[in-house]
Amino acid sequence: MWEYALWGLLGAAANRALVFLEANRRVKGVAWRFPEGPGGGYFLVACLLHCGIGAALTSAAAATGVIATPLIALGLGATAPTAMAKVGRYALAALPADDDYDNDVDGSGRGNGGGNQDVVP
Repeated sequence: MWEYALWGLLGAAANRALVFLEANRRVKGVAWRFPEGPGGGYFLVACLLHCGIGAALTSAAAATGVIATPLIALGLGATAPTAMAKVGRYALAALPADDDYDNDVDGSGRGNGGGNQDVVP
């Protein structure tokens, strides 16, 4: 089972490398370079997260017996980060909107639009 997780990790790493190359081509240089981009630390964290998601999802699929060959594990690992991002977007869209949070200007969590008008001394 750990072999399939490793193949999933490699698939996710290959996917991330292709995304990186595509971004470099789009900006005609290194896409993560600071100050134009978010910096190398962000890219490293994103790579680790994507590889971890690919390995975890592939490991879970291997534990259920869905994966029969390393090629399937590689493909599942490559598509896992993208699929999980889409699932996350759908889940966030399904949550009800919190109108009070949108009105929370002062960061107090009260949602009153700011000021201290409802603070009791």
